[in-house]
Amino acid sequence: MNIGVLGTGQISSSLVRGFCTDTAGKDLHFYVSPRNREKAAALAAAFPEQVTVCESNQQVVDQSEWVLLALMPPQAEEILRPLQFRQEQTIITLISDHELEEIVSWTGSVRKAIRMVPLPFAELHMGPIVYCPKDTEVEQLFAPLGQVLALDGEDMLNTVLTMTALMSPFYLLIHKTVEWGKDHGLSDRTALDYMSSFFEALSAMAQRAPDSEAVRMLCCDTTKGGLNESAYQWIESGGGYTFWLQAMDQVWDRLNKTE
Repeated sequence: MNIGVLGTGQISSSLVRGFCTDTAGKDLHFYVSPRNREKAAALAAAFPEQVTVCESNQQVVDQSEWVLLALMPPQAEEILRPLQFRQEQTIITLISDHELEEIVSWTGSVRKAIRMVPLPFAELHMGPIVYCPKDTEVEQLFAPLGQVLALDGEDMLNTVLTMTALMSPFYLLIHKTVEWGKDHGLSDRTALDYMSSFFEALSAMAQRAPDSEAVRMLCCDTTKGGLNESAYQWIESGGGYTFWLQAMDQVWDRLNKTE
């Protein structure tokens, strides 16, 4: 199968790397756009037998049966409208701020149109990949890259997309705690290894929980007067968790174009 990639950014590069490093992806060939030439060239250098850098966006479309739309939202319409898509093609849009109906109005009629929220972890064949509408071909294709979850509608996808925006704050939290550890005598490597392993284990515990209430109990089930309770109460009393929810509110408003 030939897969086109319009917009060679971090997410689309991670998808291509994930496919090309999995045995199930050996029969896939990727035609990537010249946009962001450095990332496109890096993919072609890493996987010369599976990645071709095209001279134009139209060449990407012409060579492909499936096309990943990984464009920046402000430029998406300007780039997509002049392109000639074929009715037998499948498009998968990763464009955050535009719904399927709007995207199809720019590409014209195609065989299938899918909206998807993949993440950089796909390169490591792990993590969630959510999409809609439900489609067996999509699930089979992306299954090697992580846990593929079909959602009932784009409103639910926008909810998940909003929660996804906490990725950068989470990474910065790790960075800040590592810097604190270094200030108190740890090496950079030791602090980073500890915190990344620590958060990985916390996530594993949460994933095994039967429901969100059980996760809350993991927080509450701490030693009275202990270290965990002290840290939790300090953050809670300062409104620290409220800031995370407010951050999601403003992303939600952007996605739903709330005035």
